Amino acid sequence: MDAEGPKPAPTRGPLVAIGGAEDKVGDRKVLSRVVELAGGPGAVIAVLPVASMIPGQLAATYESIFESFGATVRIVRVRTRADADSPEVLATLDGASAAFFTGGAQGRIVTLLGGTKLAQKIRRAHRAGLVVAGTSAGASALCNHMIAQGRAGYAPHRQSVTMAPGLGLTKRLVVDQHFGQRHRIGRLFAAVALNPYLMGVGIDEDTAMILDAKNRVEIIGNGTVTIVDGGRILHTDIHEVADDRPAALLGLSVHVLTAGHGFDVETRVPTWPEGPEWIAAPRPSPEPHH
Repeated sequence: MDAEGPKPAPTRGPLVAIGGAEDKVGDRKVLSRVVELAGGPGAVIAVLPVASMIPGQLAATYESIFESFGATVRIVRVRTRADADSPEVLATLDGASAAFFTGGAQGRIVTLLGGTKLAQKIRRAHRAGLVVAGTSAGASALCNHMIAQGRAGYAPHRQSVTMAPGLGLTKRLVVDQHFGQRHRIGRLFAAVALNPYLMGVGIDEDTAMILDAKNRVEIIGNGTVTIVDGGRILHTDIHEVADDRPAALLGLSVHVLTAGHGFDVETRVPTWPEGPEWIAAPRPSPEPHH
């Protein structure tokens, strides 16, 4: 121990899950917030287009956007699992202040990165303060439990969702994306019914959830984020009904949040902005009597 006393423990970096189709040509409020969290102008962002079948095209798009905000961009090129263990690829994360996963297919992310040195390095760096963000498939892959695929619709069915291991950056949440636009509430209901410990997070397009080191959620963007909390489920028969029948799900808590609202994952309590300050108008002076 040095004379200055013990050093503070590192703080986990923000986790940013984006619902996909984020604005790339207007005010770009979601992507600009990623840069802001990473340190603003001068941020170093490692872009991982591993989910995409057109990685070069997506990498160029995000490189242009992030550089327009003053960030330096490094493209992490992973075509095989061997790439994700190579010293050259691992070095692209050295000194980065953010890692950004593009959209595509979340299965590609976990099959190419799962169990590799690159995935381990991202987890360690995130625990030490690295911002990790993902959009669309990149958002789903951030969690320990990942929605790999599923069916659209409202009612939960046992076969309406397929789960798989994700990158493991949060163990409390399961994220779905393009949520309202692709009518995915039924599969998020099913994911939570099958795993009541988890809180489901359904994120609309051009909208993001930011999870901080104290497990508090902040919402930004133009759509909604739906929180499906299964912690107090009273009853579900999802394991008993036939595959083609909807399941019952009683006691579920559902919150629909917009920009400025939040959620405390530890206490399972939503938060909202304060209303306008109430200022009483001055009372008029009485008219003098004649």
